[in-house]
Amino acid sequence: MEGKTSKDYLDKTFLEELNYKIWSTKGSRFNASTRLTKISRLSNLSISVLSVYLTAVGLLSVYNLSFNTLNENLIAYSITCLSILTLVFGQIENSKDFTMKAKEFHNCGLELSNIYNELRIYKTLTENQSLRDKEKFAKHISDSYQRVLERHENHQQIDNDRFRSNSAKYHQLTTFAVLKIKFIYYIRTAFLYHLLIVLPPIIIVTLLIIK
Repeated sequence: MEGKTSKDYLDKTFLEELNYKIWSTKGSRFNASTRLTKISRLSNLSISVLSVYLTAVGLLSVYNLSFNTLNENLIAYSITCLSILTLVFGQIENSKDFTMKAKEFHNCGLELSNIYNELRIYKTLTENQSLRDKEKFAKHISDSYQRVLERHENHQQIDNDRFRSNSAKYHQLTTFAVLKIKFIYYIRTAFLYHLLIVLPPIIIVTLLIIK
């Protein structure tokens, strides 16, 4: 069994179902904040590294290093490509505003934490409440949860998958399922930036040693 299904929670009381929804959404929103913060750092790093590569390649001709005619043309071509890549990539990344979105997700997680704590305290200290009181409290928590969702952007599925993998035992995930989620998370989060950091120097060095 890969994980608990929605029916598992529908078979429980409404408060128990609501408890899981708030818990999982809270965790997913914090994961979204962490993911975007990580992407923001990697984005800034990759743009800075690309700028360093651009400067380094430009200095090859400034210091009159000896290369054959073909390689000098390749140097000029490399400078042009790196300039365009750095400019376009930088504009696209800046328009995404990762830092602001990460802060919004973090704030959403904090709001959900307050609601979750309120629900946990109620479940711990007020077990003997009447059905009417329980109904009123459940509606209050449900409305509060819904208002938070309406005020904030939704997280991505990978954030929820990450939350499930972090509590793999509870969600009854297999080791393969956890590794699959981690792999997809890496592809969606860091792979592009690692590629931009590692690939350009490999291409440039390869072009320079062409005879």
